[in-house]
Amino acid sequence: MSGIAQIFESGEHKSRQGHFRNLVMLARADGKIDPEEQLLLNRMARRLSLTDAQVKEIIEHEDQYPTIPPFSLEDRYERFVRFTQMVMSNGTVSQAEKSMAIKFGVALGLDEKKVEPCFNAILEMWLNGMDATEIVEELI
Repeated sequence: MSGIAQIFESGEHKSRQGHFRNLVMLARADGKIDPEEQLLLNRMARRLSLTDAQVKEIIEHEDQYPTIPPFSLEDRYERFVRFTQMVMSNGTVSQAEKSMAIKFGVALGLDEKKVEPCFNAILEMWLNGMDATEIVEELI
C-alpha cells in the first residue's frame, strides 16, 4: 500500500486490518491454512470490508499490521470470540493455536488470568451451537 494511502486510512480501518492479520496468524499457527480456515478468512475479510488487494497485502506482509484493540469491552470480546472461531474452524485445536489466541486475548486487554478459562468457555459455547452474538452476550 502506498504511503499516502496509509496516511489517510481511518483508525477503525487499521484496527480491522490488524484483526484480520491476527486471524491469518491463527490460521497459520499449525503451519498451514486449511480449506475451512481459508473459507472463514474469506468471510471475515468481507465482514471487515477488506478488498482482495488488502487481503493479499496483509497475508504477504502481516508484520506491517499491528493489533489495534477496539475501545469497547463488547468489541474486544467479539474479536476474541472470532479468534476462537478461527482456531476451531478446521475441527481441531492445536496447542500453538490456543496459545496464540490467548496471547491475542491479552493483547486485546482481557484479564490475563481469565483469558484461558474464557477461551475454553467460548469453545464450549461454539460446540453447543451458539453463534458469535449469543456468545458475546453471555460473556458480558
